[in-house]
Amino acid sequence: MKYWQRIIAVYLLIASLFVLCNFDLLAQAASEPRSQRIVSLAPSVTETLFALGFGNRVVGVTTYCDYPAEARKLPKIGGFMNPSLEAIAAKRPDFVIGVSSATDPAKAREMERLGLKVTLISLASVNDILTSIKSIARLLGSPEAGEKLVDKITLQFNQTKKRVASAPRRATLLAVGLRPLVVVGGKNFINELITLAGGENIAGNADQPWLNLPDEYVVAKAPQVIIEAGMGSERGESAEHWSDLKSIPAVREHRVYAYQSDKILRPGPRIGEGLEEIARLVHPECFAEAKRGVGKGSGCEGP
Repeated sequence: MKYWQRIIAVYLLIASLFVLCNFDLLAQAASEPRSQRIVSLAPSVTETLFALGFGNRVVGVTTYCDYPAEARKLPKIGGFMNPSLEAIAAKRPDFVIGVSSATDPAKAREMERLGLKVTLISLASVNDILTSIKSIARLLGSPEAGEKLVDKITLQFNQTKKRVASAPRRATLLAVGLRPLVVVGGKNFINELITLAGGENIAGNADQPWLNLPDEYVVAKAPQVIIEAGMGSERGESAEHWSDLKSIPAVREHRVYAYQSDKILRPGPRIGEGLEEIARLVHPECFAEAKRGVGKGSGCEGP
């Protein structure tokens, strides 16, 4: 009898241990968050997600999301301005992240009616961009990643600002189209980058982020530097366009730069690099080796 009692006791002990182990495993599984599924509605949002280390959670992007290279391989949910609601819903996302100035409010409301969690961020200013990085990181449960990325960008900003601190302000025009001439206005983060880079945007007083300018206005404002960004198919027309405007200092002194760069135009985590790119075009002398010798100056002085 005692033999069977011992057998039953051992059996009960093993069964108890089995139940406890499985309970621990279930509790651990319940405590671990399910991998989040994210749909991005803008190239800048996609870049931010990857820069924060959340690229493996992205399940859908727009046809314009081309950076980093991994983003090109992800399923597409439509264009930047006209994403497909059906394609977005099919991805069963936990979060849909877009830009307030670009995402159609009616489509955002429709997504919410479908039960999707939609977050729209503002990217109108440099401060907005940095704030949005932190906001996305907090939303996805990793605020420290946002702080780290913003610190990196801030350091890049400070390094460039230090480079051009002693340089004179140069009147600058940054164009994204020639026919008609479309330029960066005042309500635009790029206007801030031009200022931080030691330039002075000749259209910086405008209330619009982008505006059309007549050639007469450009001649009157006499920009010392002209940066052509995002020209696309018009790039070949640049020389012809400016050849009749040789009274403009930038044209006369060969400071018209055809420079297409997403780092400049895209309000994302590479704006620190974008600021340096603009500064190198506005003040190339500040990034060359300072001339040696007595009375040679700092290398950042001049017209």
